[in-house]
This record gives sequence, C-alpha cells and structure tokens, in this order.
Amino acid sequence: MNQNFMQSKLPPVYRRSHQDFYLDPIRQKLIPVTPEETIRQHFIAWLIDELGVPKDMLFVEEPLAHYIKNLRGRADIIINAYDKSEDVIYAVAVIECKAPEIFLDDAAFKQMADYADKLNCSYCALTNGEKIFSYYFDEEENRYVALKTFPTYREMLQGEYFPALIDKPPSRIAFDELKKFYRQYVGDCIGAATPEHLQIPMTNFCECLLDVEYKFPARQYKIFRLVEDYGIRNLSIGDSSGGNFFGSYRSFIVEYNGDTTFVSIAVSSYVRWSNLSNVLTAINVAVDRGEKSHNSLELVVDDNVEVVGNEVKIFHNWSMTNGNKGAVKREVVKAFVSERYPQIRHADKCFLGTLTHDRLWRLDDPEVIPVIENFISYALLRDDLRKLSNSMR
Repeated sequence: MNQNFMQSKLPPVYRRSHQDFYLDPIRQKLIPVTPEETIRQHFIAWLIDELGVPKDMLFVEEPLAHYIKNLRGRADIIINAYDKSEDVIYAVAVIECKAPEIFLDDAAFKQMADYADKLNCSYCALTNGEKIFSYYFDEEENRYVALKTFPTYREMLQGEYFPALIDKPPSRIAFDELKKFYRQYVGDCIGAATPEHLQIPMTNFCECLLDVEYKFPARQYKIFRLVEDYGIRNLSIGDSSGGNFFGSYRSFIVEYNGDTTFVSIAVSSYVRWSNLSNVLTAINVAVDRGEKSHNSLELVVDDNVEVVGNEVKIFHNWSMTNGNKGAVKREVVKAFVSERYPQIRHADKCFLGTLTHDRLWRLDDPEVIPVIENFISYALLRDDLRKLSNSMR
C-alpha cells in the first residue's frame, strides 16, 4: 500500500472571483486553494482511494461539539465508524493537517492528541505533507504508540495496528573525526558563517545535548532542583523579533521557586535581521510558561564564545529583550542576576563556564554539569526579571 498520500489525485479546481477553489468531495462545496487545503485534499483522496474509507464516514473541518456538547475545537479530518449493536456512529480516527512550512513539534502533537482524547479515538495522525506521523492509543499502556503505517479502514474497525520499529539513536561522531565530519551539521544547527574553530566544538556541544544515553543528574542545584532529564522534545519557539527557532531541544523538568516547569536547550543557526545572509550559531535556552515555551536566552556563539587552545569559554553580554517592550538595560540584568547567582559574574560579563575540547562531552561529565546548571539558572533568572519588569509597568 502506498503511504505517500501526496501522490493521490486532487479534486477538480474551479475559478471564482480571480481565485482557485477545490470542489471538496466531502463538504460538497468550493473551498479556496491554500497549501494546507492541498494537503487536506490529498489526504482525503488517499483515505478514500487507498485505505477504503467510505465517503459518508468522513467529516472535514468538523466541530468537536457535534460529537460532545459544548466541546471546543475543530478537527481537520475525522473518520467515523458505525456500531450496529448500539446503533451509533462514533469517531475512530482524527487527522490534523498543517501547512508545509509548519514544523511538526510537540505542540502540534499535543493538539492532535487532545482532539483524539476528547473524541476517544483509537487512531490519529499528524502531517504537513512532507511527513506523516501515525499513532494508536494503547489503553493498557495508557500511551500513544507510533505506527509503521496509517491503517486501512478495515484494520481500524478490527482494532489492528503495526507499531513502528524503534530506531537506534545515530552514533556520535568520534572525537578525532569531528574535524572531518562536523560539516554535516552546518546549515542545520551550526551556522555557515560561524568560524570553523567555533563550528567544531559547537558540533560536540550539539551532539552532547542530543545524546540520550547520558543524563544530566537529577538532584538539588543551587537555585533549582532537577526533577528529570526529560530527553528530546521537538519544539518551535518564538523570539522577541518575531523569528522562530525550531528543532530538537534537550528538555529538563525543573522545580524552581515552588513551580515545576520545562527548561530546554538547543544549538541552532541564527540570523540577524541586520544581515540576513550571514547565518551564525546560537545556543537557545527556552522556558515553559503556561501552555507556551519562549526563548529566555539566545546566546550568539560568534559573539560570546572564545576558544583558547583547547579551552572553550562561554560568556554572555547580559543583553536581554522583553517581548515587544524592547531591550532591558544590561546593567539592570547584570545587577539582578549577580545578586541572586553571583558565581556567573566575571568582571563585566556573564561567564557560563569553560569546556575542555579534548573529548566528547556528555551531560553527566563533571565539567559539563556546571555549564548546564549555569545555562538553566541564567535562563530562569532572566525570566524572573521579565515578569518583574512587566509587573512594574
């Protein structure tokens, strides 16, 4: 069975008022052609033609309130089934479609899973046209199981599913091979304009964060308690300038000032608005507040990291913005953080630590641990200062 649903046939296109419209076979009306709608129409055709889903069991852009009174939300595609013994129609699967440029992060998965939970669906899927992620809810294990393929309608009715094989994490680049193979990260998490003497250790740091075989120790640190090294989360996190950093973040569950939250760290490429062709490298530290994550720290490696021999020294210049309220004075940031966490004050700079580049770094490495502690602490304190600044306005 072909699982590339983007090869399925699209419905007829008609033009009205200088705009193209699909003749939707389910809603039976003209729907404006958009990138997201194109993905939805491909998926609908694939469900009907390849997976054997009857048209009358498909609903598109369906309000959840049609299933459960006063339930909010609208699902892209819902697949129904008929229970003859109870003489009821129920939802068996929900599909969430995103536009091609949308990164399928944990927030998108949460939206899909939330709809599936509310509708009590056994199956669900998430796609942006380029990728499709399919799941089955295993009631015994109380979790979503990733599927090898999205099931046919017959398989759904019989409760069948085929779990995806769990891929082993890719092996890390050997330390003596970093100079040879670090370029595979350039253009992704490493900026092309970043000098080579920084690109190589940042590749080591990036792989350190992605290496789930080693955990950051769960214990009490100076200003927070590490509850759990949660592993990798795929996140899309906005910054104050309206940009987005998306990719694989190493996430930590921390207890701080009586609250529990996520703090997540990633290495990613970075572009300044003043020079869009100059792609640099940043270390981003995001803090979850409520339902959303935001970057509390964007440390531009090119400006703040020094390499002296095999020592990699990580600084920051105290710069900070507070959303659309603009920049916070660096002297204010320095004074606020230094009073509460003085060990990272180094002359006029914020000093996050030194890593000796003579081996592969691991999150449980005694030299790496204080650096990660400093990043988490600095991000939490910067977030405190933002909240304080907002309350004083």
